[in-house]
Amino acid sequence: MPRTGAADTVGCDIGGSDVKLLLLRGGRPSRMQSVPCPADRGKKEFTDRLVSLLRTFPANAAGIALPGFLDEKRRRILHLSNLPKLDGLDLAARLERRLKWKIILEADSNAGAIGEARLGAGRGIRRLLYLTMGTGLGAALTVKGIPVRVSNNTIGHIAGLPIGPAKKREAEKLLGARGILRRFRAAGGDRRVSTPLALCELALSGDVGARAAWKETGELLSELLAMLVPMLRPDGVVLGGGIAGAADTFLPTTRRALRRRLRGFEPGCPEIFPAALGTYAGAAGAALSARSPLS
Repeated sequence: MPRTGAADTVGCDIGGSDVKLLLLRGGRPSRMQSVPCPADRGKKEFTDRLVSLLRTFPANAAGIALPGFLDEKRRRILHLSNLPKLDGLDLAARLERRLKWKIILEADSNAGAIGEARLGAGRGIRRLLYLTMGTGLGAALTVKGIPVRVSNNTIGHIAGLPIGPAKKREAEKLLGARGILRRFRAAGGDRRVSTPLALCELALSGDVGARAAWKETGELLSELLAMLVPMLRPDGVVLGGGIAGAADTFLPTTRRALRRRLRGFEPGCPEIFPAALGTYAGAAGAALSARSPLS
C-alpha cells in the first residue's frame, strides 16, 4: 500500500443508487470517484466491493456515511430504508478486519453537514441545518461543525414528518426523488422522464408541467423548513443531495414561501444555500470524521 500522511483519509458515502468516494489530503478534497451502489447483492458482496474500492486509495483510515440508522457506538448498521439488505451488517468490524484501517461510520445527513460546515457553504455558520434530498430525505444540525445527536445519532427522523395537503403524507414520500417524479407524471407529464435532473432540464427548457412540479416541490420544502427552523434555530440552511443539483428550479420558491411562513418569527428567516461540495458533501464529511472523530 502506498505510504500516506496521517491526515490522508477516505470518505465513502453510500447512496441509494451510487457510492461516492473522496480522498482528503492535507485537509482538502482530492481524488473523487462515483460508482454504482452494489448493495442489492447482499452483505458479503457489498463488503467485498467496498474493500476493493477503498484499497485503491492511499490511506489508512476511512469514514463511511450511510443513509439510515446506526447503533449507539456507530459500528453496526441497524436499518437503511432504501438499502434493507444491509440491515444488521457489522460493517466497521468487517472493514477493519479486511483492510487493517481505522473505520468510522456516520449517518449520511451528519456527514454532509460536517462536510459543508467545515469545507463548504456552511463555513462561518455557527448553527447549521443541513438537509439532504435524494433517493431519501434526511437532516442534520451542526454547532461549530459538530453534529447534534438526539436519536439514532441524528436530530431525529424528519423524513416521517407529515406535510402536504391535509398533512397526510410523510415528507420523504413527497420530497424524495420518486415523490417528485410521481407528482409530475400524475399531472400528465412525460413518463419517460426518469430522474430529477432530467426533470430539471425539462423545466429549464420551459416545460410548463416540469416547472409546476418543481414549484410545488419548493412549496413543500418550505413547509418542512417552517417546522424545523423554529425548533432548531439554525443560523443558516444548506441543501445537499442529488436533488440539490436542481436547486435553480425550486429554491427561489422555497425562499419566498419560507419568508411568508415565518413572518413574525422573531429571529427571522435563515438564508438557504445549495451545497458547495455538491453530491460529495457526505464523502467529505465522512473523511473529516475519520481524520478526527467528532462527538
